[in-house]
Amino acid sequence: MKIKLLLLAGVCILTTACQNQKNNSQTRIESNTSENQFDLPDSLSTRRISFVLNLKKAVAESSWSDFGTKNNEGTLIYFDSNWSEIFFPDSYVIEKLREGKKHSDNYWLLERTDSIPYHMEVMISFNEEDSSEFFFKNPVEQYSSVEEIGKYIPSVETTEMWATMVIHEMFHHYQYNNKNYRKYADSVIAILPFDSRNLVALCQEDEQFLTLIQGENKILMKALSEGNKDNRNSLITSYLDQREKRITKYGADYPLLERVEDYYVIQEGSARYIEYKSMFVLKNYFNNSEAPTILNDQKFNSFSEFEEIDLESSAFNYLVYAGPTDYHYTIGFNIMRLLDELKIEYKKELLNNPEKGLHQYLKDYINTLPNNS
Repeated sequence: MKIKLLLLAGVCILTTACQNQKNNSQTRIESNTSENQFDLPDSLSTRRISFVLNLKKAVAESSWSDFGTKNNEGTLIYFDSNWSEIFFPDSYVIEKLREGKKHSDNYWLLERTDSIPYHMEVMISFNEEDSSEFFFKNPVEQYSSVEEIGKYIPSVETTEMWATMVIHEMFHHYQYNNKNYRKYADSVIAILPFDSRNLVALCQEDEQFLTLIQGENKILMKALSEGNKDNRNSLITSYLDQREKRITKYGADYPLLERVEDYYVIQEGSARYIEYKSMFVLKNYFNNSEAPTILNDQKFNSFSEFEEIDLESSAFNYLVYAGPTDYHYTIGFNIMRLLDELKIEYKKELLNNPEKGLHQYLKDYINTLPNNS
């Protein structure tokens, strides 16, 4: 079975073919240091990528320390009009892609590597049929420019919002840089005859399944807002019970449902979590005279859209809505926020043990309570 993993910042697909100009007197983004360090050309694309790399560092410091171990996670391709700009190409990517103009070991400029109009993904394939591709067992980030993304997602109007999407994908790359996680994806998930498309189809074709999912998400949201510890614990128990009933109900017809769902809940839930955390870094930059800027970027808007991050507002409520195409993003995101509230350490274990579903961390917590011991 031919498998590619194409990770998109809105829909995750495991398919058989794989989901304002600033004044120079203002503070320059720290990425100038990165540009010199990596020997990148002085361009708008470089300044944007450097901005995201510094955002990566900041969100790692605040929310996921190991995510900041590397300055970058590996090769990324920035698509702009007729060009593909290859940042930090590894030897494998250089070997597989056609010859382009080399600026340095850290930057190549090529004619557009494909004709796909929209990119916001990490691409990786574990199938031998793709052994000639630059993404064969080799995760590569791919991003359309802010201008091109805006044509397909009109709500993405600024470089700052685009940057939160890029951070989401960088975290996917970080996931695949974990040997245990990559091995599990390759040897277990990629060979299954059931993938995220099946999760989407199940939601779209079975109204009751989606209703059950949304009911579980509603319980998680209540637990997140519950100030009483006992009531919160009761809600967590209710969530676990409802989830188990759904898995039992559908498991007979879809025996791989739980394993695949658990994988994508971790994969997309954690990436959405990091995306969300990056927004608070940008919020802290708002009205901060020492905040980084992006020079000569007409799409940079001084972080104004992050002045207030309200998950009930139309700009941000997509993060917590369990829709048919992305419920696994939302469930994982909400479980991780709940684990944070419970002060449960899970981040060091999560990718090293990807076979352990996120819900299991909640179950472990409930099992430690006096009445459950």
